[in-house]
Amino acid sequence: MLFAGAVVFYIVTGLVPGWRKVVDSTAARDYATYHYAVQEAVDGGDPYDTKALSARARTEGTRRSVHPYFYPPPFLGAMLWAAPLSLATGYRIFFGLNQLLLLAATWTMRRWVHGTWLPIAVAALTLSPIADSNVMGQANLMVLVLVILGLSTRNGKLVGVAAMFKMSPALYLAAWVARGHWGQVVFAGVTAIALTVLALPLVDGSAQLRFYTEILPGFSSGEYHGLRVPITLPGNHSIPDLFNQALPGPDTHHLSTAARVGAQAVSLGLLAVLTGLSRKIQRDDSLGNALIMGAFTALLTLTPVYTYEHHFAMLFLPGAALFVALDRGRLGPRWWAVVGPAWFAVAWKLGWLRGLQELVPALDWVLQESKFVGAVALGVACVVAALQPVDRPETDKEDPIAQQQRMARELERVQAEQQARQAEQRREQQAHQQSLFPKDIRERGTE
Repeated sequence: MLFAGAVVFYIVTGLVPGWRKVVDSTAARDYATYHYAVQEAVDGGDPYDTKALSARARTEGTRRSVHPYFYPPPFLGAMLWAAPLSLATGYRIFFGLNQLLLLAATWTMRRWVHGTWLPIAVAALTLSPIADSNVMGQANLMVLVLVILGLSTRNGKLVGVAAMFKMSPALYLAAWVARGHWGQVVFAGVTAIALTVLALPLVDGSAQLRFYTEILPGFSSGEYHGLRVPITLPGNHSIPDLFNQALPGPDTHHLSTAARVGAQAVSLGLLAVLTGLSRKIQRDDSLGNALIMGAFTALLTLTPVYTYEHHFAMLFLPGAALFVALDRGRLGPRWWAVVGPAWFAVAWKLGWLRGLQELVPALDWVLQESKFVGAVALGVACVVAALQPVDRPETDKEDPIAQQQRMARELERVQAEQQARQAEQRREQQAHQQSLFPKDIRERGTE
């Protein structure tokens, strides 16, 4: 019943209205930036030239201007399929691809934690930022699937790809460094370099150099390559935004020095704490590893200057891990009093929150920051759950395929031990039989 309710909730509040918005939109929201950036790159231009992207939009008659493109150069390789398409067609296809990516994220998460479908599916279908990300035409689910696959299989190449689509997944490498997974850290770095080289035919060296030396360094101050959206936007749920409210910058697009330093100090401090705690998780504790990486996910979501509603799609990872932990009893029932409200805060639709703000003006700021508090609470709960001792095997509720594989390995081990014992017994019998005859008789028997 709960699963059916979650499916209906997603269809009614996410899928159907989302598709209608996509079909009715001529501007294609954030997707337009990806679309015109890859077209500009394919035609030999600079995808970081916002004026050129806006000119393409006006030529096609879709919108007057587009947001600047400020993603790593290799990301455009994942968007090459859109180059020959119109904006409307590409936008609709991308919406459909994101539905498939949501299924992939749910499936890979289940494989990682060996959980049942219900808690993981509920997390996927009730998190409204996922639907928001799909309507905006954002690439969060693409990154999410790469992250879950890379972390669950300890595959540095996949995490390297995710970091070259959006830079923040590179923070996961801190946990691998602390735990001595140096090989995978090297693989991630080599993958990043290889993708950068492979992107050269699409984004030339001068444009790539400008990204890494001019555009990327500006992120810490709020300078997102000329992005006109203010830091003070009520839908911004980030650590730097809180500092900006207390220590305003010179304008609505830049942090003050004090706010920037303070936000960086808090983020780095929390990263150091999580990195240290990650060393306490057993390597074969798949749910524990998912939980501690869920805490990392909450942190990397809140660390950038801009954390919009669609960025919270990444919180599927900690949410699903926590729901499985509660389902298994790794966290006691009392923790529902923490996880439940926290999930509601991050999961409910931003439009509903704004409606409540209008109804109760006295709670305007509290409601505005409720999603930030919810994300922090999820991160804390992930840490607590990850550090819990594993009292029972994680295979109690593992999926059938994993169970069959485990049983096959166990059978092979038992058979190998039996064969070894039988061979030892034959050698002992031969030695005993030989000892029954004098040496000279044995030698004559062999003549």
